Amino acid sequence: MNVTLSDLRATLRRMTARYTEQQMTTAQIDRYINLAYTLHFPEQFKNSKLTKPYTFMTVPNVDTYAFPYQSGISNTQGGDPAPGNITIGPPVYCQGYILRYYQDKSTFYNRWPKLSVNQQIGTGDGTAGPYTGTIPSTPFLRAQLDIFGNVTEAGVVISAFDSTGYTLAITDTPIAGSNTGTLNLLDGTNIGGVNYLTGAYTFTLPIGVIPTSATIFASVVPYQASRPTDIIFYNQQITFRPVPMQVYQVEFQVSQQPTDLIASGDAPELDEWYLFLCCIAAKLIYNDFPDEEGMASLMPIYQDQLQMAQRRTLRQMTSQRAQTIFSTPGWSRNQAAFFLGTEYSGG
Repeated sequence: MNVTLSDLRATLRRMTARYTEQQMTTAQIDRYINLAYTLHFPEQFKNSKLTKPYTFMTVPNVDTYAFPYQSGISNTQGGDPAPGNITIGPPVYCQGYILRYYQDKSTFYNRWPKLSVNQQIGTGDGTAGPYTGTIPSTPFLRAQLDIFGNVTEAGVVISAFDSTGYTLAITDTPIAGSNTGTLNLLDGTNIGGVNYLTGAYTFTLPIGVIPTSATIFASVVPYQASRPTDIIFYNQQITFRPVPMQVYQVEFQVSQQPTDLIASGDAPELDEWYLFLCCIAAKLIYNDFPDEEGMASLMPIYQDQLQMAQRRTLRQMTSQRAQTIFSTPGWSRNQAAFFLGTEYSGG
């Protein structure tokens, strides 16, 4: 027998003594059920049913990728997209090779430092431009973007200055689906472009000139593309090192966020979750409409249903012993180190 949204509505109304539309509308009931299912339910317990592989393809010469988002879900602050998956975790595989997984930025970039090269690429000619040329030490990293497309760290910094105090700074913004980026003044004005693979650049100042006394430099972080061996999850983004040389298939584990219950015929992924979902929704109602007696009577039921919801995963876990460095004979030191925190890279 499938438990549908209609059953959840009826149970939640009885649990909270909100029997009629006048006491609480069906739309409000559905809202609390959906909030409980999509946001609170996956955070309050971890279930093997919600742990799934996520696979995507890398793009040659692109090192950073946004964490996967689920369409149709947005937060209440400005309509920005909300995560469609709750957590990401190891093991992570690239073409079958297991990658070292990091979440600490200092540890990752101590291993893979961003060492910039500052090179002279020209001098001012007393005009606004255009200034064209080629930045050596190719290819080089592109600017780092956050999940909303804002530049958090420039990849290319072109500067000009002289002894009289004249200074100019230009940074890059990558163009999606391209190996090129725009060159912008610090106020965001687009004045040119750069190719991250060939180093070719061009820019023209909208106002003013670069005096002949000024020297023009370019600061970039060169890299050598290869198959990735390390990955970091930071700032809701996934970054690979080395930078991918080709299209590689990457697979990692995510704790997935359920989708909204929309129609009366919809049901949770497992029917035995229905009473636990109603308990979570009831807690949300009592948080909005304080009822100490109602909350006190609800909590024992909530704790019991929490244990019931976890039981399937616990039974599944008991079918296999916990993995340790001694579980499989003949493992190499590097493979054993995966369980000690330094994941084997296959490299």
